[in-house]
Amino acid sequence: MLRGATAVLQKFAPKLAICTYHLPDAPQVLAQIIRAANPRYRIVQRRKKLFAMAE
Repeated sequence: MLRGATAVLQKFAPKLAICTYHLPDAPQVLAQIIRAANPRYRIVQRRKKLFAMAE
């Protein structure tokens, strides 16, 4: 979903809240995808959720 939304992440930089409990490496993989699309994102991992917002 995030790879398909690259243009949206670049242009609009929406706030994101994503559950990360399905795979052990999900937080790292998702953070990489988000930052590759838009390096302005600040990413916070709390328990089993990833929050991302552009600065």
